[in-house]
Amino acid sequence: MATQQLLQALNALYHHEDPKVKDEADRWLEQWQQSVEAWSVADAVLHDPASSMEAQYFCAQTLRTKVQRDFEELPDNAVDSLRESLLQLLIRFSKGAPPVRTQLCLGLAALAVHVPSDRWGPTGVVRWFAAKFGAVQPDLALPCMLELLTVLPQEVHSYKIAVRPERRRAFAGELQANTSAACLSQPGERVRTQVLEALGSWLKLNEGRPLPSIAAAAASGGAAAASAEDAAATLARHPLVAAALEGLQHSGETFHAAVDAICEVIWTTVDFSSLASQPSDAASPGGPGASGGGPPALAAAALPLVQAIVPAIMGLRSRFSVAARRREAEMGRGSAGAGEGEFDDDEDTAKGMARLFCEVGEAYLSLIVTAVSEVRAPVEALLEVAAYPDFSICSMSFNFWHRLSRHLLSGFSAAGGSSAEEASERERRRQFFLPAFERLVQLIRGRVREPEVYSSWSKDEKHDFRAAREEVGDTLEDSAAVLGFGRCLALLVEPLAALGRPPAEGQAQAQGQAGSSYDWRTAEAALFCIKSIYRHASTPGDVNLQQLLEALPGLPRTCAELQATVCSTVARYARWLERSMQAGYCQPLLQRLLALAVGNLERGSGACQAAAAGAVRHLCEECGAFMGSCLQDLLGLYQRVLAMGAAARAPGAQQPAAGGPHLLEEDVESIICAVCQAVSQAVPPEQRQQAGQALLQPVLQQLSNAAMALGPPPAAGPPGAGLAAGHPHLNPLIDRVAEVFARTSDSDVVAQMLLTTWPVLDGLLTRCAGCPKTTEHVLRTLRYGIKGAGRSAGQLLPTLLEVLPARFTTTRHSAFLFIVSELVKFFGDDTTHDATMGLILTGLVTEAGRPLTTLAALTAAPDMVDDLFLLGLRALGYAPRLLLAPGSGDTRALNTLLDVAMIGCVMQHREANGSVLGFVTRLCSPVTLSRCLPQAADVLRAQLLPRAPIFVRLLLSCTAGTLPQGRVATVSVALLGLLAFGSAQGPAAGQAAGGEANQAGLGWLTAALQAVPEVAATSGDKQTLLGSAAAALQALPAITAAEGDMMGNGEGGGPYQDASWESACQEFADLCRRNKRARQAAQAALLPQELAAAVDDGERRRGGR
Repeated sequence: MATQQLLQALNALYHHEDPKVKDEADRWLEQWQQSVEAWSVADAVLHDPASSMEAQYFCAQTLRTKVQRDFEELPDNAVDSLRESLLQLLIRFSKGAPPVRTQLCLGLAALAVHVPSDRWGPTGVVRWFAAKFGAVQPDLALPCMLELLTVLPQEVHSYKIAVRPERRRAFAGELQANTSAACLSQPGERVRTQVLEALGSWLKLNEGRPLPSIAAAAASGGAAAASAEDAAATLARHPLVAAALEGLQHSGETFHAAVDAICEVIWTTVDFSSLASQPSDAASPGGPGASGGGPPALAAAALPLVQAIVPAIMGLRSRFSVAARRREAEMGRGSAGAGEGEFDDDEDTAKGMARLFCEVGEAYLSLIVTAVSEVRAPVEALLEVAAYPDFSICSMSFNFWHRLSRHLLSGFSAAGGSSAEEASERERRRQFFLPAFERLVQLIRGRVREPEVYSSWSKDEKHDFRAAREEVGDTLEDSAAVLGFGRCLALLVEPLAALGRPPAEGQAQAQGQAGSSYDWRTAEAALFCIKSIYRHASTPGDVNLQQLLEALPGLPRTCAELQATVCSTVARYARWLERSMQAGYCQPLLQRLLALAVGNLERGSGACQAAAAGAVRHLCEECGAFMGSCLQDLLGLYQRVLAMGAAARAPGAQQPAAGGPHLLEEDVESIICAVCQAVSQAVPPEQRQQAGQALLQPVLQQLSNAAMALGPPPAAGPPGAGLAAGHPHLNPLIDRVAEVFARTSDSDVVAQMLLTTWPVLDGLLTRCAGCPKTTEHVLRTLRYGIKGAGRSAGQLLPTLLEVLPARFTTTRHSAFLFIVSELVKFFGDDTTHDATMGLILTGLVTEAGRPLTTLAALTAAPDMVDDLFLLGLRALGYAPRLLLAPGSGDTRALNTLLDVAMIGCVMQHREANGSVLGFVTRLCSPVTLSRCLPQAADVLRAQLLPRAPIFVRLLLSCTAGTLPQGRVATVSVALLGLLAFGSAQGPAAGQAAGGEANQAGLGWLTAALQAVPEVAATSGDKQTLLGSAAAALQALPAITAAEGDMMGNGEGGGPYQDASWESACQEFADLCRRNKRARQAAQAALLPQELAAAVDDGERRRGGR
């Protein structure tokens, strides 16, 4: 009956015409797969010769998923019969449908992970399978054994298999110690390919370590001395490696399988343990403090294997050259294809050869950087990769050049040598590689040239081309680090110099040849490359660079693409220009480049205007101190651009003249930023207040006019509802004021600006209370004003503290909380404001937390939760007394935060949940109490101790599966903080928890763990986590107030970041999340009933995990 129902549901799913019937059948089948009867029914269908292909595949998939996730449902006496049945089915389908065979192999692989090693016999799981297949006809057994050998190592780390963490690790060790090479002698091309695929899988499992069983198998028939040889040396003689190297001479699937296998073999020769004696960033070339680090060295005795691998790979260079010539011919850039007797390789094969060259270069970088003649071959091979016509293959070499560049500059340290000897050796190595990097620059500089057909490309094609240009730019930057800026600049200027002097603008227009006689694409490509190496322009007044920049105004103005790159080049070299002017060079150049950028801003369009605005901004930002003579021109530009962008759409605005410039709002804001920065730097201090008001007034006037144009608020409904949609110019005009605040550097000037602006902002808050978008823009402007003014905003503080709570009550916009957190940051250490600020903090926190009483309410308002706890964090970081020891004795704010935190610690929103956990961690830190009066400790104990046992249960449930696994590290920090707080409270807390003195924290954890059912974690698992907690508490350092974090942003876990404790929590998380049954059992036991129901409901809506 059950079988018949299954077949009917499958028939409906695959063949019924009604979509509703199909959906109903799909739901039934999904539920059926989770039932216990699915084991026997699926097995019976697969053994039935009359079953259809659809039924066979579905039942094979069902058995695979059941073994993966529901293995614990099986009684112990059913395991052996299931194993035999799966093996018989695999042999039966050896020549059947490959998808069915693959599902059965995956099922057997999952079974192998679950079943302990003692049930596979003394020789292990691999040889158990080999013995079973050995009794079967080779033509049936071989395909099955090879596919099983391929998937076994691939499934070791698959988290689809619901297995305990320690069993997963044990199985990985079992596989690393067992393999079989008996199938290598079987004939046939397909068999060879499968063998190589299996070899690659096993080597990848070992993560670069040689396979012990390969070494043992090769040594078992030899003399005793051979068995003591290093595994890498033995691997060099192994027939599997020889087969892989020989497979490189083939094509098609065999070649690609050989490439995969040899790439894995290469990394078995690298000794990553050599990095342990180097700085921690040695494996990350070019990282901060990388001097003294280097690439990983070769493994001991690996030279025989390297000597076998490298010549075989380098022997592919001629074949790769043929593929490159053939590709050139296909692209119309050459005529020589494959000759007689030569390989006719496709692009995928060329990519495989390039991959081998790159793997050799990266794996053996420790040899290559020694700069001896023997390393020229791999370096030249990688230059050939860089020269390949297709960028997808060319770019494969870029990582090698990046790593080589970093190690040449910072990765060499001569043991026991003097600094002079090190410098001399480093320079010798750099000189050795100079020709290679020069050739690299010449090969890739032309790849950034825009094709003539670029305008006809699709959006995706243009995006890919721009991304490729950026990759080339990064590699040019690496090359400049080795070559030096001067030499690299000379190479990049060559194409530009070869174009000759462009025609004068008037002459070109008269002759109608501005865009035709001059190859602007080549010029634009050269400038793109030049701007990519700007970081290495370290010499002030560099003559060649100065000449280049002086020549930029002479390039054709009629080509927007060229002028856009001209402007972005100016922007990149603005800092070099500032350093040069500081040293007394390039004084007239600033005005010429500024005029060039302004000209493109007013005459250009689209991308050219954006680049020009960026150039003006960077010049003003970097060279503002030298802008005194340009201020009048900049202020004139400022006045002109204010009428553009969003202002042009405002009611009653004067429209720009026909044919005049039309700037986007982003470009207008860039000019506002630029002029404000120039004025802040160039104007004398005594004139800054006047200059600041001159910058603010026209922007503020525009905003005031726009606010007045809104008219009176509506008689009914919230004022300003939908305002942003009806007045699209309003929010950008508000943002202009924010930019003036943000780009003015004098805090006293910003404070005066803020006082002047406040009436307008407050009016907007009242008029636009019903429009969240506009309210957010107003509050963002206010935040920039407070940040820019700092303590100078004290004159406005009483007004803000009086008005903001009322506005928050009206709008309930979370950004008000962030504004108050800024005030706490600047004025929190000033006790003269405690009376007012304490009341405001209490009022805001309690009002914000009032509706946040359920998980659904928190999930619907993540921004409110995030900003609420950021405010709490700021208060704990800068003024903890306001929460823990208020003068009024009112602890409502702390109570509200703790109540909301008990729900928020299980909410899914990452940022909000992180703020909640950060608040809990900071609250438990002894640094927090150390900055308060003694009575603060009593307040905290009174509020936190009654809640702490529940907090611990909630955080343990987060570890067990309530939150995504990626957040377990953050949860572990908060959990350790709570345990440490409890363990520091003395006998009273210990007795309250039923433990001894100083053991309250461990008592809370013990009680929570006792609630976890055995199906999720055994007694031994719980004891292991408890022991890790005790060890972590014992290892906590003593903390003083001076070591505390005053940032108030909740980042980092401070002393509660313990690697061993985090690892123990991750292990417990893996254990409880191994399948749905274990996870749900743990959550149901740890969460309060109403929270458990809310979590389950949220999980169902998200589709489960």
